[in-house]
Amino acid sequence: MAPQGGKIARMFAVAAEWQAGDWFLSRNAAWAQPFIEQIITFPAGRHDDMADTMSQAAAWLLQANVSTVEIYNAFTGRPFD
Repeated sequence: MAPQGGKIARMFAVAAEWQAGDWFLSRNAAWAQPFIEQIITFPAGRHDDMADTMSQAAAWLLQANVSTVEIYNAFTGRPFD
């Protein structure tokens, strides 16, 4: 899938997902700190390739027909909210 729109437009499109907590980022990952730096300094940061890749992946996931994963409580059998 070819990138749609510009980098800034793509980042605005996924900003609400990050603000809502829909994405998980392991802060222990070796790449986490540079990734966070790129996101918080975007678009004025020196580097933006990780932030841009994330926004393209998010756009792809929104358009793809991907199954949702549900997590259930092993004791009650009820889904977690």
